Amino acid sequence: KEIIDTDNTTDDINNTINQVVQPSLEVIVLAVVVLYIFLRSFKSTFIIALSIPLSVLITLCLMYFCGFSINMMTLSGLLLGIGMLVDNSIVVLENIFSYRERDAKPEVAAVLGAEEMAGSITASTLTTVCIFLPLIMFQQKIGMMGQLFSSFAFTIVFSLLCSLLVAIAFVPVISSKYLVIEKSSK
Repeated sequence: KEIIDTDNTTDDINNTINQVVQPSLEVIVLAVVVLYIFLRSFKSTFIIALSIPLSVLITLCLMYFCGFSINMMTLSGLLLGIGMLVDNSIVVLENIFSYRERDAKPEVAAVLGAEEMAGSITASTLTTVCIFLPLIMFQQKIGMMGQLFSSFAFTIVFSLLCSLLVAIAFVPVISSKYLVIEKSSK
């Protein structure tokens, strides 16, 4: 007996994933270019650029362990989350940078800079998370819309919480080692 393929959607799925992944990579590259234009420092840009894939990787791990597949909704949520990922890291890095400009030691600047901004970025992140919580909490009551958008909302919440974790834990550590302030000679 011969097996006949009557309907194959794998090509459609691969095309859909490529249509979301390609713009995601372009968004990351564009974000890094814009960051470099505004930060005017390769090392600062590199620190923030490292926080993007780290946050995405942690988000993908959380999605895997929660049983979410990679589909249009989760990739769209991740794409939207990437746009918001760098905010927390930039705030923490800029505060660490200001401490370094005031001649604080790298480790002290990293601890004080992150500690000082932790409350602010946590509050900011949680207010954005609260926008998507009703979609998650009331997904059964919303019916079809709840089922359709729950993975989208979960992915955004995961990515925002991961960006908060990376901004508070990773950015200060890497900044204390690699963020060098050049002294101007007078």
